[in-house]
Amino acid sequence: MKMGRSICDLKFLLAGMALLCGLADHSCAQVNAQLTINMTVQPSISLIFQNNPSVGSNGFCPLTNPGTNNVGLDLGTASFNGGSDSLACVAYVHIGASFYQVSSAFDVVVTKANSSSPNYRLAAEISSAPPANVVWLINNVTLTNTAFTSLDATDNYASPVTKTLQVQVRNNVPAQILQETITFLATAN
Repeated sequence: MKMGRSICDLKFLLAGMALLCGLADHSCAQVNAQLTINMTVQPSISLIFQNNPSVGSNGFCPLTNPGTNNVGLDLGTASFNGGSDSLACVAYVHIGASFYQVSSAFDVVVTKANSSSPNYRLAAEISSAPPANVVWLINNVTLTNTAFTSLDATDNYASPVTKTLQVQVRNNVPAQILQETITFLATAN
C-alpha cells in the first residue's frame, strides 16, 4: 500500500514538473515587433490682444476679455459738436472743418512655436463696408472689407506692438451705432 501511494505521488510530482516546465517555456518565449512612426511637426503662431500699460489714460481704453484673441473695445458716444462725452479714455480730435475722430490704442502680441521664422507681417480687414463718410483705420492706415490691409512688414515675436484704432466720422453722418469686427492676420516671414 505504501508502494502504491508513492507511485501515485511520483506521477503527481512528474505531472507537476511537466506543467512547470511548460509554463517556463512560455514565459521565456520572445517575440520581436517594430512600430514605425512618421510625424510632421507643424510650425504655428498665435495672436492675442492685451491692454496697453497706459490703459485708463486718454487714448487707452480697456479691452473686454484681454489676453485672448477675441476682445472688444468700447469707444463710447461721440458727436462733432459735443466731442466724446461718455468715456475719458477715448481720444477725440477734430480733423479739418467737417470730420472728427475717436481712437484708442491696445497691444497685439504674436508668439511662435516650432518655427525658425525671424518675424511676422501684420494685416487687418473690417468685416463690412462702413456707412458713407465713416472711415476705420489702424495707425492711420485705412481698412477695407475687400482685402487685408498691410499694417507692418516685420514685427518681432513676443513683443507687444501697440496699435491705435481710429474711427473718423463726418459731421453729416446721421445718429447711429457704429459697430465693426476687425480681423487681424499675422503671417510668419
